[in-house]
Amino acid sequence: MSKRTSTELELPTFNPNKKKQQVGNPIVWIDCEMTGLDVYKDNIIEICCIITDGDMNLLHEGYESVIHVDKEILDSMDPWCVNQHGSSGLTQKVLESKKTLKEVEEELLDYVQTYTKKGKAVLAGNTVHMDRAFMMRELPKVIDHLHYRIIDVSSFFEFGRRHNPELINQCPKKRNSHTARDDILESIAQLAWFRDHYMIGPETQKILEDAKTHKEKEKEKEKEKDEENDKVTDSRD
Repeated sequence: MSKRTSTELELPTFNPNKKKQQVGNPIVWIDCEMTGLDVYKDNIIEICCIITDGDMNLLHEGYESVIHVDKEILDSMDPWCVNQHGSSGLTQKVLESKKTLKEVEEELLDYVQTYTKKGKAVLAGNTVHMDRAFMMRELPKVIDHLHYRIIDVSSFFEFGRRHNPELINQCPKKRNSHTARDDILESIAQLAWFRDHYMIGPETQKILEDAKTHKEKEKEKEKEKDEENDKVTDSRD
């Protein structure tokens, strides 16, 4: 992925000619959509997994699946989930899905094992500790295959807001479509942005200088506008 400072995330793409193989330092990106955020009673209803190498190059297009749960469970979701999953079409997909949780666990485990060795791949994503918590209860075989450490992209944001808020404000924002695949691709793109801009001095300095220049130009425009308004007011007097 190229280095960018634009307001849009540059989403990663998969090269279909890439040979299927295991790599060193793999990253297993996972995002789940749930019926709520209560780890003890809510359920995973959609999951996507994309595996990259350590430089965040996609090794495959990824695994996606929608898990069936009964209508009674969907009807008991909180208003945010009812609206979001309903408008995205996920609720209907869940009702129509024939996949059980056990089937998805076996499929996902097989997919992850194709590209990673047991205990070598780290789990990654945005606020991925929540996904991991749900998976420990509902998809324990997959969690058991992964390394115990995680890469939580949201941690970079929280640290950055405290350490260098001006730079963090320049990071392209997610579209927040709340579909599992889009969330993962945007998380990968955001971590790539941090790698290219937050962790490299010269790039960081340039971003801050550009942001400062833009801010100064906006102030100058505002000043000129105020002066023009004052002239109009004086002429009327």
